Amino acid sequence: MEAVADLADKYSFGEVRTTHEQNIVLADVRQEQLFELWQQVSALGFATANIGFLTNIICCPGGDFCSLANAKSIPIAEQIQRRFDDLEEVYNIGELDINISGCMNACGHHHVGHIGILGVDKKGSEFYQVSLGGSSGHDASLGSILGPSFEAEEMANVVEEILNTYLDNRQENERFLETYRRIGIAKFKERVYA
Repeated sequence: MEAVADLADKYSFGEVRTTHEQNIVLADVRQEQLFELWQQVSALGFATANIGFLTNIICCPGGDFCSLANAKSIPIAEQIQRRFDDLEEVYNIGELDINISGCMNACGHHHVGHIGILGVDKKGSEFYQVSLGGSSGHDASLGSILGPSFEAEEMANVVEEILNTYLDNRQENERFLETYRRIGIAKFKERVYA
C-alpha cells in the first residue's frame, strides 16, 4: 500500500480510488506518463489484465478479518485464482463475475455474481453454497442456488466443473451468463454433483 501511495503522489495528485469490484484507480494520470506508471505497477504485480474476467474476484474479508463471518472467503478466492492462473484460458472463458461472501451480510455480493459463493456454518465447519446466474448489470438478476453446499477443499473443482459445463454448452461468442440463461441450472447441477 505504501508503494501505491507513492505512485499516487507521483502520478495522480495523491489520489487513490477503489472500485466496487475491489480494484484500485489512480485518477488523472497524464497520458504521457501512462506507460511509465504501467511499468511500475507491473513490477509490483498489479498489472494483470483480468478486469471483468474469472480471476478478478470480488471477495469480502471473511473469517480472516470479520467477526460476523461464518467462513473464510480469501482462501477460496486464492484457490480459484491458483487453479486458473493461465490468462489465455481465462480469456477463452470470457467475461465472468465470481463473487464470494463469508456470511449472509453479503459484503462480497455473492447473490449477483455470475457464480456466487456464500460461506455457511454447518455444525462448526465451513461450507460453501454456490449460486449461478446473478448479475449486477443492466440485466440484473439474483443467482439461483445450485444445491447442497461444498467443503472448502472442493471449491476450485466445483468452479472448474461449472466452467466446463459452460464451455461444453456455449454457442459461438456466448458469455457465461447467456449460456446459463439459455440452458438453465439443471445441466450445471447434474455435472457438478455427478
